[in-house]
Amino acid sequence: MNIGNRNWTRTLLACAIAGSLQTVPAIAAADIILSAKAVDAADDNRFFTRVGGTVRQTLSFIGLKPSVPYTAAVQLFNTTTQERIGDVVIETFQPNAADGEMAIELPMPQNRTDFNIDYVVLTSVYEGNLDAEDFAEAQAVAKLDDMTDIDNTVQSHAIQSVSVTASTDAGLSLPPEGGVIRARVDYENLVAGYAYTVWGQLMTPSGQVTGIYASAPDFVPDDKRGALDLEFTVPEGWDGIRLVPTVGLYHKSRVQLSADGLLSFVEDAAMPVMIASDLSVDDAAQTIEVGTPFEDSPEE
Repeated sequence: MNIGNRNWTRTLLACAIAGSLQTVPAIAAADIILSAKAVDAADDNRFFTRVGGTVRQTLSFIGLKPSVPYTAAVQLFNTTTQERIGDVVIETFQPNAADGEMAIELPMPQNRTDFNIDYVVLTSVYEGNLDAEDFAEAQAVAKLDDMTDIDNTVQSHAIQSVSVTASTDAGLSLPPEGGVIRARVDYENLVAGYAYTVWGQLMTPSGQVTGIYASAPDFVPDDKRGALDLEFTVPEGWDGIRLVPTVGLYHKSRVQLSADGLLSFVEDAAMPVMIASDLSVDDAAQTIEVGTPFEDSPEE
């Protein structure tokens, strides 16, 4: 980070100030160039779960005046509603060189809709230390408002979901010696091109674990909705038991798999780790009978 005097001041201005920022045209100096990269501060990617979080914009600049104070005003722009949202976040800084970068953080709201929302991080830079009353007359020396800049765009997910149906070569049963249970995992509202881990385990209808796992450790969907299959290999020894595949959808970067297929959370992983799940153990469409189930089996 190439910034001197890092005693920055952060102020959250009221939405009324946002209105003044929209109505005052920004004048970009020809010799000042801004660029930025916006990510989720929790794990450095541009995708947010529906619960929101903190956006970190790394603002790079070329051509500012060293040792001169500047003020950066930053706000999210909802590309669906075409509206600025939230308060304007203000950072004052004083570069010790003409070229450098600085980090600015602002809140990402929750997504309560049924669709994903893209937000562009709008940024204006002003010369001087500006207070709230100064913005009505201020003119920006440079700004970032390119709605097509993917590096400066973050996405808030809608509710993501998975649902499971199970089958075997014989329908909904296995022979006493075991076999393969296929779990079809239908998903909704995933992000195309983003890496997930899909992991499941077989359980009994009473919720007891079996130690039989299956996973797609690096699943990258082509579309926001679709399906994939997990295959669970059932060994001998489960004759008379009903088995149910349960499945979770996880951030790939926040989980790890052991040699035996057991999933665990990465130490200090950002929350949430699990994005969606289907943990039903009483759904007939997910229940496989092995041999002839014992109606009063203690394992169930």
